[in-house]
Amino acid sequence: MAIVEDEVRNGSEGEDEIEVVVEEEDGDQDSDDSDDDDDDEVEDAMEKVNELERRIEEDHYNYDDHISLIQALWRLSDLDRWRAAFDRLQNTLVLRPEHWLLRIQTEESLAHTSEAQAEIVNLFKLATLDCYSISILSEWYSWSLSINDVTEVRGQLEEVLRRAGADPLSGKAFWDARYEMEKAQLEAMSEDDSEYETQKKRVLWCLEEILSRPLIRGEEVLQTMEELALQLYDQEYVDKIKKNHEVAVEYLQKISGFEDKLLVIEDVEEKYKMYQEYIDTVKDLAQNEKYSECDSNGILKVLYDRATTECLTSSQSHDLLLAYARHVQRTSSRDTIHRVLDSCTRRCPRKSTFWVLKMQQAEHENKEFDEVKTIFETALSKGMDSYKQAESLWLSYCEYTRRKTAFDNEPEVEKLRSTFRLAWDSLAEAWGDEANDCEIPLFWARLEYKRMKDPKQGKEIFEEIFKYGENKTLSKYWEALIHLEKCREPPANERRLRELHRRALRSVTDYPPTLVRLWTDFERDIGELQTMLECSELCQAKVKEWRDNYQAMKEKMTGQKQKGKQAQNKKGKIDKRKQTNAQGKRKSGETPEGSDVKRKREGDMEVEVSEGNKDRGSGTKRRHDDEDEGDNKRQRKESTSETNRFGTREACTLFVSNLEFKVDEKILREKLSEFGKIVSMRVRAGVKAFGGSICYCQYETPESVDEAVKHDRVPLNGRPMFLSRYTATKNTPTFKYPTDVERNKLFVKNLPFSHCTKEALTEIFDKHGALKDVRVVTFKDGKPKGLAYIEYEDEASATTALDKTNGLLVADRKIDVAISAPPPKKDAGQASLGLPKRDTGGGMRRTQLSSFIPSVLLKASTSNSNGSANGDKRPLSNHDFKNLLLKK
Repeated sequence: MAIVEDEVRNGSEGEDEIEVVVEEEDGDQDSDDSDDDDDDEVEDAMEKVNELERRIEEDHYNYDDHISLIQALWRLSDLDRWRAAFDRLQNTLVLRPEHWLLRIQTEESLAHTSEAQAEIVNLFKLATLDCYSISILSEWYSWSLSINDVTEVRGQLEEVLRRAGADPLSGKAFWDARYEMEKAQLEAMSEDDSEYETQKKRVLWCLEEILSRPLIRGEEVLQTMEELALQLYDQEYVDKIKKNHEVAVEYLQKISGFEDKLLVIEDVEEKYKMYQEYIDTVKDLAQNEKYSECDSNGILKVLYDRATTECLTSSQSHDLLLAYARHVQRTSSRDTIHRVLDSCTRRCPRKSTFWVLKMQQAEHENKEFDEVKTIFETALSKGMDSYKQAESLWLSYCEYTRRKTAFDNEPEVEKLRSTFRLAWDSLAEAWGDEANDCEIPLFWARLEYKRMKDPKQGKEIFEEIFKYGENKTLSKYWEALIHLEKCREPPANERRLRELHRRALRSVTDYPPTLVRLWTDFERDIGELQTMLECSELCQAKVKEWRDNYQAMKEKMTGQKQKGKQAQNKKGKIDKRKQTNAQGKRKSGETPEGSDVKRKREGDMEVEVSEGNKDRGSGTKRRHDDEDEGDNKRQRKESTSETNRFGTREACTLFVSNLEFKVDEKILREKLSEFGKIVSMRVRAGVKAFGGSICYCQYETPESVDEAVKHDRVPLNGRPMFLSRYTATKNTPTFKYPTDVERNKLFVKNLPFSHCTKEALTEIFDKHGALKDVRVVTFKDGKPKGLAYIEYEDEASATTALDKTNGLLVADRKIDVAISAPPPKKDAGQASLGLPKRDTGGGMRRTQLSSFIPSVLLKASTSNSNGSANGDKRPLSNHDFKNLLLKK
């Protein structure tokens, strides 16, 4: 069909009107052309869809490609593939609110059955897991009102209010909608209806909730509430609601400033800090009995939900989500806990933390093994973002499997073994060399020795561990093996244990003193003199070699290429610097021989003073000495400036130690940047003398170093970092905690490792008073020792807690609690009886081996038989020592 433009019609019609003449004879040809165009468009769209499918297969996490595919499929009117594309995106990434709305509104237009409506409800719930969005919640509310069943409407409105009803900023809008719905139901009834009074109370309840909560513009319904309440109750009831409203208004005044600031902050990190301050304020208000009716827990859940949505790209989002999960676990029902944990795994799917919490929650509720296994497999399919996260996930699953294993049932034991083998092999396949230093086989070996009673299998696991990477040189594996061999059933014989100690000492390079102490104690307990002497000789040689290597590494790292420089004191260095800067100003008596004539000749040289220097005296001459003196002053000034710059750089440098041997520099930089802007960062990976990697981090200001030191021993991937100020000079280390009696602090020991966390200890001890600090004592690798310090705000709370918790049964162990009173340290100048004087010069931990020397050699000889003819004493020789041992 052709459309032909003709001339303008007569004046009765508009000036710009054009007559359209339809030529019927060309209709068939034009229809064919249109069909051809449509076919071309379909082919182009299909090509685009295939290209987008290919790109998504290559990169599953490209959000824009997913959205482009969804739009292309919609243009093709392929509803099934469109839904499948949305589901794939939802299972891979967190959807943005606008795309959730697109999906939901489209499904609403197609929903005509009860099954379709149930699917829409499910979509709304999934959308609120991904984000806290007022637009999505409003759409949910509006859609709920279209349902014919009043009971179902109320159920859906309750779901929305449960998620947003406590929001101080937007909550009133949802309560108003609920009020209007209940009011409409009331107006549709007659006074003779049996449900009329009940419905009146429902309307009044909505008004009471609005007034009793700290909601913006909540006072607008005060008069309406008063009129309705007087119809049902007396003035005393009204006064009670008004009093609650006054408290809610006071509460709102304390938090409204945060809402105003959050509306204008755009930077994610700044917004995170503001939300954190907001949350802390609400937590403080929750402790006040005055505000008990203001639903602080509900406000906290809304704030966490809002914060984790708006600050999801912040570096602190994981910690914020973890705080959210911990909060609901303490205060909410199981349904809410499930919803929040699902939300956390949606918003942070590649961290093991929340998947582990989901597995633990399922185990706590006695769910079936297959259900917990499904959670674990889902977590694995997401792909953890680091090796440590993957290892943590596998460890949690192995722990769960161990708890469900009956060790007297051989098939179950074999199933547990296969689980450990699968975990170890899977980590090695996915992460390569990073999986060499793995906790899974160590856990497995302990179970073989202790629970499965198969030490042979456990020994084979250790031998396999030693084949990978540098594991054979790490003391932690040898220490664990020696301990397990000593405690095995049947016990290992003395010869095998001694050979194991010897082999361990020969292999270890990261921290030999640990193995030295184990072997020394072994020989002291059951060894003979000959084996004791052999142990002493080998241990001394190993420690000396290790110390030499450590010293060489230290000198290399501090830029000291010659060992002799350590012997020069500070005064000598300053004198040398002054002597260098003062060239040309030595006195004649101090000049070396052969240079007198030259210096005299230079001193006699004179130059004319320029016109510009007439202020010094016209026509006079000045000597080169004056010029040299000016240069020397300039040199001294530059030297001082250089020293100041070095001092400033030193003050801005943080020294970090106890890092993993293969530390991830990107994660380390992100962690250290929390304390200030980093200028430079230098990492030395795998420094065995320090038992791990070390790092020098230079900040812009010294204040950043001060802030970092406050977070000493903050964990990085579960291992505490030792943070200290860098200094080029040796200082005697000082203990950072008080060493006297502290009546407000408790010392707790014999703790089960499962409760060696701040959260678990806080839950036990905060019942007895306000806590000031909870400190868990750990080894260098971050593993707990079973000890902790609990510090209260006052002495009375500590006394009460001591009475209530000493001997308390925690996870089948009775904990010991006492007032913190560390034993006094002995004077460094006084050696203990029978022991050599300890090294007090700082540095790394040393192992004393001189206790093997017989005491007679440590005492001054009272006899003159071995002295010289004039009675002078002389030291005993090796021959004398041999005679003493053989008692000749």
